Amino acid sequence: MTNKTTLLTGGSRSGKSAHALKLSEKYTKKFFLATAEPLDDEMQERIKRHQAERGKDWTTLEEPLNVTETLKKESSHYEVLVLDCVTLWLSNLIINGANRESILTKLHHFIDECKKASGHIIVITNELGSGIIPMDPSVRAFRDVAGEANQVLASKFDEVINMVSGIPVVIKSTSPTSEDKLKTTDSEHEFSPQKKQGLYEAVYKRRDIRHFNSKKVDPTALGRVLDAAHHAGSVGYMQPWNFMVIDDPQIKNKVAQNFKKANEQASLKFSNERQDLYNSLKLEGIEDAAINICVTSDRNRFGPNVLGRDTAIDTDLFSTCCAVQNLWLAARAEGLAVGWVSILSYDQLKEDLDIPDHVQPVAYLCVGHTEAFYPKPMLETKGWGKRLSVEKLIYYNKWQGTSTDFKVHFPDSTKND
Repeated sequence: MTNKTTLLTGGSRSGKSAHALKLSEKYTKKFFLATAEPLDDEMQERIKRHQAERGKDWTTLEEPLNVTETLKKESSHYEVLVLDCVTLWLSNLIINGANRESILTKLHHFIDECKKASGHIIVITNELGSGIIPMDPSVRAFRDVAGEANQVLASKFDEVINMVSGIPVVIKSTSPTSEDKLKTTDSEHEFSPQKKQGLYEAVYKRRDIRHFNSKKVDPTALGRVLDAAHHAGSVGYMQPWNFMVIDDPQIKNKVAQNFKKANEQASLKFSNERQDLYNSLKLEGIEDAAINICVTSDRNRFGPNVLGRDTAIDTDLFSTCCAVQNLWLAARAEGLAVGWVSILSYDQLKEDLDIPDHVQPVAYLCVGHTEAFYPKPMLETKGWGKRLSVEKLIYYNKWQGTSTDFKVHFPDSTKND
């Protein structure tokens, strides 16, 4: 994995730790290096709270002084290492007798190890220079060395993010790896870093959910989601979709019975351990979800001659799939869980929902709230399959063609898929 260093700075309670966890979500092997010591009840409670927020995916070590040695020892075993935080580390060093010169020497050794690490190093620090000048000389001295340390870190690290009231503001970004790589300012139409982050977060955190709770869906939120779906691209602007919103328990039960029968037949296609694994999977949440939505494609909308459809008759179905994807991403942004139930008899579904012959069901979706979104796709977690490497799926100019002058650059996370 390519080395990357990120410095998260900001005031107290500005959201630095939470953003570090967000940046780490795409990784599997995670190490958290904490410099705080549980010296009193309040600090013990804060440490417990932060450990609960991180969850079981993290390996945590509390090391108040020897952070460089710990980084050198542990970084090769993990994809991401978070140090929280530099300010406490400096304070611990001063308490143990370190002066400015020795602190800065230790800091440079630490930065050297960060640059040697094979993964993503995220370092959290506090911005102490924005407040009132302290009256106590020793406090001023600590502020000065902390500010100097932050300047050194910011100058050496690839990326610097300032947290302001929970909002990340990128003040330094990773340098391009190639002269051919476009700069972020090359397009006046580009989204801001915050808006791009929201978009990509919805993409990477989208999950096919099967576990729902009983919480009701807000009709206004669902309206925004369906309006986003309605703004999908469509060939010839034919907008072939309809959205059948289903909350009737009896209709849900009919569809659930449809699934049960189709699922039993599908199970017979597998054998031995694969069949056992298949039967152990929860593949629907039809009756658990507050709302079901059947997304259809009206194949006769606007008549037989639709711009762009003469040579590709199924583009109405493709367009409807674009609407489904819009719906899914908007739902994720709204905190709504979506599960696509594909194991159905569509002939039976058309009969149960009174769908005309010329209208094709494309997606039957379960929509509602969930206690937690899966950290990874459920089928990957259960061992059914794993995500393919996108780099191996890219060809250039012809089937299985290799790159010549132009080559796509991928984010670091794709190297771990």
